[in-house]
Formats: sequence, structure tokens, C-alpha cells
Amino acid sequence: MTIVESLSGVRGIYGLELTDEKIEIYAKLYSDFLKEKNPEEKIKIVVGRDARPSGESVLRSLIKGLDSEFEIIDVGILPTPFIQNAVREFHAQGGIIITASHNEPEFNGFKFLNKEGGQLMPPEIEAIIKKANERNSSSGNPKNNNNNNKIMNMHPEAIEAYKKFARAILKTDRINTTAKILMDPNGGAGVFSKEIFESFGINAEYMNMIPGEFNRTVEPNIKTLGHLKEKIQQGGFEFLMGFDCDADRVEILLDDGSIVSGNHSIAIIADHLLSKAKEKEKSVVVNGATSHIVREIARKHGAKFKEVDVGEPNVVGEMSRSCSIIGGEGTSGGPIISPSKCRDGILTSLFLLKIISEKDKSLKDIIQELPPYHNVKEFFKIKEDFTSSRERIKLYYLKKGFEVQEFGDSNGGLKAIKNGSWIWFRQSRTEDLVMKCFADSKDKNTSQTLIDEAKQLLMG
Repeated sequence: MTIVESLSGVRGIYGLELTDEKIEIYAKLYSDFLKEKNPEEKIKIVVGRDARPSGESVLRSLIKGLDSEFEIIDVGILPTPFIQNAVREFHAQGGIIITASHNEPEFNGFKFLNKEGGQLMPPEIEAIIKKANERNSSSGNPKNNNNNNKIMNMHPEAIEAYKKFARAILKTDRINTTAKILMDPNGGAGVFSKEIFESFGINAEYMNMIPGEFNRTVEPNIKTLGHLKEKIQQGGFEFLMGFDCDADRVEILLDDGSIVSGNHSIAIIADHLLSKAKEKEKSVVVNGATSHIVREIARKHGAKFKEVDVGEPNVVGEMSRSCSIIGGEGTSGGPIISPSKCRDGILTSLFLLKIISEKDKSLKDIIQELPPYHNVKEFFKIKEDFTSSRERIKLYYLKKGFEVQEFGDSNGGLKAIKNGSWIWFRQSRTEDLVMKCFADSKDKNTSQTLIDEAKQLLMG
């Protein structure tokens, strides 16, 4: 596999595609970016990581590439949302999260942050990626700064800062729920969810709590969590919450073995927030592959609804411009709750538990009250790059009376809509010739038919 360099950061197998030299180059370029953005300031950055075994090695290489005058706040192993919050809380000019998110433990990578704690915007990270590739093809490598940086360890302080942040968003310091739940951080940074949950008075049970000890595939989904259905039923749990390695994503397995999708969690939390929001906050931003269940909730509350291309920075950027109270990606993890700048598995879990408590209903019952949509997804191999067949696909759907929407550039999402149902296409940027297709409809058969038709069009 080649190294992945995208809006979501840089990642690869550490020691193979992701080398110490490449890490240092990126750190040097990020240093230059921060100095250009903050020419008159003493620069302070926050660094943190998930629980992968290569995390400390990547951190050392990053520090070698950073400007020797930078002040570094090391918050250690923590979830991505904690690290992003620490950038804001400690008034830093930027930050670096060392993570490969949902990829397996042999992978690692990093995301560069702005002073608000969010990932760099597309033009910013694209410029750094371009310079890094130019630097790799030349002999001009960064010089070792001999690790003269001032480094402060502030792990406990970052946890306390996140507790304060969560209390402010939830507008409470206690959640009185009787729901019996099981938590599975799978040895990732989500192990710190326990301290947060206990601070809100939530009495959950936990499994796989040793950092760096991974007992299932890193990405939580029906395939990796489904075998725990029996454990949930035997233990009398209402549901299980499973995190990925940096805990920006949570997947919820109900006692009947079904998964609560990110579409559902955005819809439930949006319904709650919009019902209490000021008029200027009534705006929802999602990626184009998110189910229209969220659009229907937005319209219920008279809120503006905006769709953008896939990628957390795209959603966060539009949320900022639109002053949105909530957004997210139903396709990968769910809600982004303002003023947060990322998906947050722990905050999502807390919010759902708060809503369950206030409604005095089960999560399953709350989902049943939502508009009935069937969102189906499939990933499959294609014979040629989607850019070669994109115009053909567009023309096919236009001739059939579909409205066609395009997101981003020629590599962005393509969506065909008719009679309230839609099919969405986008080629993976991390896997070679893999097509991602999502279909959405109030009729289950229509969703599956749209998927089958799309596969036939692309695979022949």
C-alpha cells in the first residue's frame, strides 16, 4: 500500500511507507506553516496520540522536524476530541494528532490542526502535501533540531479540560440514566471514556481496557462487533458502544444485533438541539452521502440544510460559515456538535444517554420514532478510475430523469436523486480502485435496487 495523503491526514504502515524521514519533512513544513500564520507570536502546539505501539516513535520524529523554538504540550495517549479541545483550552497556535484512526495497529499517521483545534482546511493541507512530495524528490531534507524544544506534559490537565468542555455542551454535570450499557474501547484511546462517564455519574461496564492491547479489528462495525450480541443479551445490556482507536467514532450495537448508524445518531441529537436552538443556530451541515433522515429532521425544525463533499474539514468549514449548531458524516461516525471541530464518539455517547434519560425511553424506541429511511452502502472493486466513467454515469441518470449533484472536484461525490430516493458515488482515496456507493430511500427495496444498478453500471 502506498502512503495516504489526504484531507484526513497522512498515514501508512510505520517503517515502510511512513518513514521517520517523511515524518520529519512534514513536521518541518507544518512548522513553516505555523510561523507564516503567526509571525509575531511565540508558537505553542499540542501533541497527542492514540494507543498504537509506534506512537512514541512517530512523536520523536515529529519533534525532530518541528522548529526548535516551539513550545510543545504533550498530552500523551488521549482521544482525538480531547487533543483538539486541548488546543483551544491551552491557547495553542496548532496541534498534531498521531493516529491512523480506524486503520489496523501496524498503521500510523498524523493530522495537523489549526488554532481552533480543527484539521487544516483543504487548501492548507493540500499545499503542505504538495511541498512534502516535492521535498521527497529532492535532496533538501530537514535538519535535526537536536530536540531543544521545551516540552510540557499535561495529560491530566487535558482530561480535566475535556470534562469542562463536555459539561458546557451538555449543560449538565450529571446524567441520570438507568440504561445498562457495555463499553468497548478495544485498547484504544477510548479507554479514557471511563473517567469521563464516571464524572457524569454513569455506571457502565467496560471491556478491553488495556491501552495498546487490541482484541478485535480496530474499526467498529457490524462485522467486528456483531459477535458480541450474545454477550449483550446474556449480560442484560441495552446496547454496546464500540470505539475506533482514536475514539472519534463510536458504533452502537443494540441487543437485537443491529447497529445504530451515524445517520441515526445525527438525527436524534439534531432533533434535540434544534428544538432548543436560537433561530440563527438552526442550520445543519452534512456530507452528501448522509441519509435524508437528517434533512427531514432539519426541515421539521425550520432549519437550513447544507450538503458538502465527504471529509471532516469540509463539514467543519461549512458549519463555521453557516453558524451551524450540528453537522456530521452519517457515513463515518456521526455528529459534529458545535463548538467541537471533529466527530466525537464520547460526546455522542453522552448526548444519546442524556436524551434517553430525558425521554425515559430506550434507544431502540427513540430510533423507531425517526422517519423511516433505509441507507444501504457497498464498497466494490472497479476496472478503471471513476474519472474515466464519471460523465457516462451522469448522462445515464440524467436520461432517466434523475437530478444529478456533484460535490468538490472531479474526484468528489456524485449523487443522483429521484422521487426522494438517491444513489451516491465516490471512489476511495485510500484504497486502489475501490468504489463507495450509498443509496437512500424510504423504501428498502428501492435502496437495494439502486445499489444493484450502480454495481452493474460500473462493473459490467
